[in-house]
Amino acid sequence: MMKNDLLSLINKIDDLKMNFHISSGTGVNIIYDTFTFADWKQEVQLELQDIYDQTKDNFIWDTLIKLKQGFNDWKDERTFNEVSGSLNAIKKNIDKYYPVEITEIKKIKGEITMLQKSHKIFISHSSSDKEYVSKLIDLLEGIGLNHELIFCSSVPGYGIPLDNDIYDYLKIQFETYNLHVILVLSDNYYKSVACMNEMGAAWILKNRYTTILLPGFEFTEVAGAINPRQIGLKLDNEVTEVKEKLGQLKDCLLNEFGLSTIPDIRWEQKRDLFINSITTNKKENTVSNDVKVNLRKTIKKSEDLDDIHSIQNKTDADLSIILGDSQIEADSVKSFYRKIFEHLIIKQIDFDSIVPFKTGNKRYLINKENKHISGYKFFSPIQIQNYYIETHKSKNSARLDIIKFLNALSLEVR
Repeated sequence: MMKNDLLSLINKIDDLKMNFHISSGTGVNIIYDTFTFADWKQEVQLELQDIYDQTKDNFIWDTLIKLKQGFNDWKDERTFNEVSGSLNAIKKNIDKYYPVEITEIKKIKGEITMLQKSHKIFISHSSSDKEYVSKLIDLLEGIGLNHELIFCSSVPGYGIPLDNDIYDYLKIQFETYNLHVILVLSDNYYKSVACMNEMGAAWILKNRYTTILLPGFEFTEVAGAINPRQIGLKLDNEVTEVKEKLGQLKDCLLNEFGLSTIPDIRWEQKRDLFINSITTNKKENTVSNDVKVNLRKTIKKSEDLDDIHSIQNKTDADLSIILGDSQIEADSVKSFYRKIFEHLIIKQIDFDSIVPFKTGNKRYLINKENKHISGYKFFSPIQIQNYYIETHKSKNSARLDIIKFLNALSLEVR
């Protein structure tokens, strides 16, 4: 970490303003999609991260959060001005953050402090998924982790004490404990601002983390500050794989928390009970609220009970469209897109004239090059003939994007 490096980066702020340009999609002034700004932002984040690791300074923390999450197209200009002001304030007080004579001592003390911190598990999740999380806590208790070693805001006895501010209390957890963060990922998780802030905090503080994907959520949908290539646990994978991954998690936590090994037969009972409860919960949640309402209306209007089972099975869990006279279905985005484009090729439907096809201001659905509008490579592409197709998106987004594409070809889609 070098003081002169940070000062040099701060002095580039005025030059960076030249990279602002008007977005063709929204008409606002943006900068987030330029390579020059992206490189500068990453370098500043690294410098500020080093400072925060040593000082735990709140002002540095706030500036890091703005840099990480504040640039998202429509408010780039405002965030840039706020970050510029913060960095110039840091520049004026630079010696506060780089006291030469004590820097190395603080670094050593910081490493020792981290080693001395007590271990604790923080379960980062959406409150909409608390039923799954409650079952996870039962499993963790079964291997010897009690309420003092687990922080989980949605489950009584593991959350935030009365009269405490949620954000202050969470910040204290990150500062006081050597947290092992368990990220319980789902569509609900990525819709929650609070969850994304928790993920960002874990990234900034370099906490150890484990990802658990709830039923219906795919590895290709993992996004944000975490490494999508880090192997996680998908609860609706094959049972043998789930058992293996749970066993690895158990061994990891026993070692990390210095707990005694539990007998195999006891672990297997706890593990199988957890898996069965997840399967039951998945079945209960398979039929959406809208489908349930329609089901009740159908039953009321018809006495033909033979149709009830087929109606119950019509959920939005899988991807499905009717293209012309063909129905195309799949249980993953990759499979869904592959089937659609293979169908177009077999039917000799020419789509080359609308390639590349945009799905937003910075992403393509399909391109002849393996990169987006921003210049970044496709995150999870499939290749069909000489086309690259991006599959890194939720099922709902995947369905909407492909319908737009097919409509642009004047095809009948239902």
